[in-house]
Amino acid sequence: MIVQSFLGGRPGQRIQDYRNSMPRYVKVLAIGKSAESIISSFNRDRENILTTGPLDPDGRQPMDEPVNGIRPNAVIVVYQKGEEVRFPFQTERTASMLSFVVLEEPDGRAEREPNKTLQAIQKIADLFVTTSDQEFVNELIDNLAN
Repeated sequence: MIVQSFLGGRPGQRIQDYRNSMPRYVKVLAIGKSAESIISSFNRDRENILTTGPLDPDGRQPMDEPVNGIRPNAVIVVYQKGEEVRFPFQTERTASMLSFVVLEEPDGRAEREPNKTLQAIQKIADLFVTTSDQEFVNELIDNLAN
């Protein structure tokens, strides 16, 4: 016998004090100047969106390194296709969910040759998306941070 029940009056509500129902901390990283400006335009000064600010491009730290003592629950890396790749993070599997978004120009200009850093990030990412819709980054941040 199959029994169907509807719990609660309205679906989608958070369960108070349940850790998987709390807003998540999302760390957003940009590769290149265009990606930095895209991320800054989506940052609504929410407390659970973590950004590191300018970093030493020759330094290597984990992508999910804590920011101001807060460890992220998810990491989003954004790259605007065609930009110079300077990524001051280790390209190793993170303890948190890793999403990699490659933004293409609407005209779909071709990439010169595959970059080894970008390929390494793509291989370890839990979610890899190539899109020309910059608004997708905002939607992904909203979905992961809420």
